[in-house]
Amino acid sequence: MNIITTVVGSYPTNTFQAESINDKITQSLGLYDPYKQAIIDSVKSLAKSNIDVICDGQVRGDMVKIFASKINGFKIEDNTVYINGKITPAAHPISVKDLQLAYKTAKSINPSYQLHASLDAIFEHEEKGIKGVLTGPTTLIHSSMISKFYTEKEYAIYDMAKALCVEAQALEKAGACAIQIDEPFISTGAEDINISKKAVEIISESIDIPVMLHVCGDLKDVLKELLTFKVDGLDFEFSGMPQNIDILRKTWHNSKKLIGIGCVNTKLDEIDDEDKVQNTVKQVVDIIKEDNIIIDPDCGMRMLPKDIAEGKLKLLDNIKERGV
Repeated sequence: MNIITTVVGSYPTNTFQAESINDKITQSLGLYDPYKQAIIDSVKSLAKSNIDVICDGQVRGDMVKIFASKINGFKIEDNTVYINGKITPAAHPISVKDLQLAYKTAKSINPSYQLHASLDAIFEHEEKGIKGVLTGPTTLIHSSMISKFYTEKEYAIYDMAKALCVEAQALEKAGACAIQIDEPFISTGAEDINISKKAVEIISESIDIPVMLHVCGDLKDVLKELLTFKVDGLDFEFSGMPQNIDILRKTWHNSKKLIGIGCVNTKLDEIDDEDKVQNTVKQVVDIIKEDNIIIDPDCGMRMLPKDIAEGKLKLLDNIKERGV
């Protein structure tokens, strides 16, 4: 059995003020990036924790505003996101530079990190990779208020998916080993799942690298349909939502998709019990009976203290070494 580790996305971070003379000059020119050091610090933690597939830490804000602040058709006022025009792609890639910085930082710590790493090589522990992370179209639209242009959310979701295709393609070209699409709204039932499916597939069919769909929450009403999505893998919350194990057991039916096993509880403000983590992984593995296994936190860890987040990452590496 081959076990690899990854993270869902967000990681604890701080912004940094310009302190050096060079940084202050850059700031005076409006070019200083207060998040650059935050990305470096986050990636160092991920790489030093031996995570096989990392990301840039999603340090630039919450999962909605990262994209709404750049994609045409949105405005943000008083911390609320509005749709006020036709949604079209951002003028420039949103997260490519951050992915490149993540690669450079991780590579300096462990030369196994590669651009364009293949999942096969990662599962064989010959390479480590950097993935791109996109907030999904359903979640972005349902987290926003429509003030103009669209009368139906369905069409906004499809335009959002088309805009995200451009970002996914840019990340693929830049060397991402995979694209993760985050769709927490799917499990809420807020949108017709067939609309969400079509939107996700607009993205997944536009690129050649693997696509993982992350859906947190209770899977009771959505897992059967999720297994039909044209994506390479599905990533779920099992530690904080143990009922999802029984739902998976009743619904799996020998699907050939990769499953990301969320096995550390990101709502828990302490380091999980290692035996419980291993047991969660084992229960899922016994259901899916696959040789290639991905383990990760339930969700993003942005709200956790950094030492707790690092302890949870260490648990993942321990489970990978112990096996199940």
